[in-house]
Amino acid sequence: MKIRIRSLFVFLLLCLHVTGLGQDGHIDEYQTGQLETIAEKKNADPEDDSFETDREFYSKHPLNLNTAVAEDLLQLHMLQTLQVSNFIMYRKLLGPLLTVHELQAVPGWDPETIRRLLPYIRVGRDESVYSALGERWKHGDAAFLIRVGQVLEKSIGFNEPVRPGSAYYEGSAQKIFFRYTYNFKQLLSYGFSGEKDAGEPFFRGAQRYGFDFYSFHFFLQKAGIIRALAIGDFTVNLGQGLIQWQTIAFTKSSQALAVKREAASLRPYHSAGEFNFHRGLGIRLQLRNWQTTVFVSSQKISTSREADTSGREDPFSSFRNSGYHRTPAEIADRNNSRQFSAGGNVRYSCDAFSLGFNWIHFNFSHPFQKPETPYNLFSLKGNRLTDFSLDYNYTRGNIHFFGELAADQDRHRAFTQGLLISLGENVDMSFLYRNISPAFQSLYSDAFTENAAPNNEKGIYAGLSFRPLTGFQADLYYDLYIFPWLKYRTDAPSAGRDYLVQFIYQPGKSWRLTSLYKNEMKEGNSEVLQTGMHGLVLPLKQRWRIETDYTVSRDFRFVSRMEFVWIHSSRAAMQRGFLGMAGFIFRRSGLSGNIGAAVFETADYDTRIYCYEPDLIYNFSLPAYYGKGLRYYINLHKDFSRLIPHGGKHFSLSGWLKWGQIFYTGAGKSGSGLDEIPGNRKTEIKVQVLVQWQ
Repeated sequence: MKIRIRSLFVFLLLCLHVTGLGQDGHIDEYQTGQLETIAEKKNADPEDDSFETDREFYSKHPLNLNTAVAEDLLQLHMLQTLQVSNFIMYRKLLGPLLTVHELQAVPGWDPETIRRLLPYIRVGRDESVYSALGERWKHGDAAFLIRVGQVLEKSIGFNEPVRPGSAYYEGSAQKIFFRYTYNFKQLLSYGFSGEKDAGEPFFRGAQRYGFDFYSFHFFLQKAGIIRALAIGDFTVNLGQGLIQWQTIAFTKSSQALAVKREAASLRPYHSAGEFNFHRGLGIRLQLRNWQTTVFVSSQKISTSREADTSGREDPFSSFRNSGYHRTPAEIADRNNSRQFSAGGNVRYSCDAFSLGFNWIHFNFSHPFQKPETPYNLFSLKGNRLTDFSLDYNYTRGNIHFFGELAADQDRHRAFTQGLLISLGENVDMSFLYRNISPAFQSLYSDAFTENAAPNNEKGIYAGLSFRPLTGFQADLYYDLYIFPWLKYRTDAPSAGRDYLVQFIYQPGKSWRLTSLYKNEMKEGNSEVLQTGMHGLVLPLKQRWRIETDYTVSRDFRFVSRMEFVWIHSSRAAMQRGFLGMAGFIFRRSGLSGNIGAAVFETADYDTRIYCYEPDLIYNFSLPAYYGKGLRYYINLHKDFSRLIPHGGKHFSLSGWLKWGQIFYTGAGKSGSGLDEIPGNRKTEIKVQVLVQWQ
């Protein structure tokens, strides 16, 4: 495939003639790369918006650095472990901060980190964070959000079935989400939400009660020895994610030091995803240096059930974690199994050391049994699963050790060990080793691994971040790994490695240039056409990206991006991919907007390119570009508070409108299966309204 000169010319023309962007909302350039990596690894947009809701809260109620504990600082999702540790030690030695300018004296706190934090932090007097329980119910912030989206072109799934038994979508084409939340200083929050996907029935048929998914959460923090109390839906995070991690977890990216999992063991859940959470009761207690977390959960889950010819219970072969219940088959699988889970941890912590013992147990109403294929030899079987682990961390000077040792009910082990080192004011390093048995089993887990789940992997990772000059930063990592047993589409033990190098040049506040190169080699199956047999090949995949970010003024910003992908294989011709994108953001008189366009041309799905696209607040859009075509979007946000009498400080009304359209050059259709759309165009519109009051 040859990259069209015209596509490159169009992109360069956009760069030369559009003066002006970035993202509206609270996702910054450091998170976009992480989100793109997650989307590529899991082949789906992230649905957990907890870190964005946290950031939104702190933009309105900045965190007081003189009262913040380590857990509060990590909730900003911008600081690394050593930076938090250095800040706590600085404050302990020198007392409360007098001004935010003191942060420049904290080891590891570079000017760029401080700049990103400024909208979300403040320095105030050393006031108590505790409030009477009665006050928490009266003086918090409330919000109601509703979002509706639809693809305007009709896919074949919405056509009437041509014959009995044909698959089709039983509901309408709209995707709807609503959420009500109440939050008092992150000390008390509660709310409920509902979600309907496109194609799901709404107040009729299988969904006569309206939405396909309802959620409720109640979350209380810092009430005496009760550090956290969760009722309803919540997430559980234990250790380094080997046995349980349900909050969004970043993986390998240009942030070479982001290798450690950091989050509270209990978190409220209020996102649109229908799978990765617990439903029940959880409590975290703290007495001096000891913390204990215990939770119990019982919920219905959707699974793929199989008929059992032996007359015993029908087993299920997989979890239906997409949340889709559109066709008769998907509706039949909805909530057809029950999952009971319980677990928790006991932790001892002091200034420099922490040790925790974690456990979790699952029981299913039907046995789990994957298809009997060679790569499923060690997969989970039966109605039960129990996991245990020890996790630890220790800080000495500028060195931070952390790790987790885990085992399942059959004593299959998993181990991860990490190390963070600050070698000087401008140089930091990270190392992480993992050794996970092919037979080790866990659910709802997300460790720092190459695989999507912690299983069947050994590897070692090294990362480096240094800032040799003012305005210049380099980040790089190298990761080497092997898979001792077979994998899906890999019919033999295999290995791989990848490395990434990124340079950022920012001579001032208004302009930034970023260049990223990634080189990856991972063994996988290759079809030998003459014999129909598989053999392993080691293709080389290279990616080069260059981005510019230029701030014209406080209200006008421009960003552009070019990305190239090459895949070399000894048994196939070289495959190439290209993406060129440009856009801008503006703000004026309560109106803000993102406008952008992208041209792309890739050989096939293997050369697809994920690119973060500004979207409605609390919603992620990371389209996978493949094929050949053009995409543009217009994303507008309007604050209507000024138009409402008595609005403003205690009441606000905001609206969002996004229009996105993609054209596939020379294609007669787009999509596949029931999502196939005749023609070469796909158009999506989204509308969102957010009402907030105190």
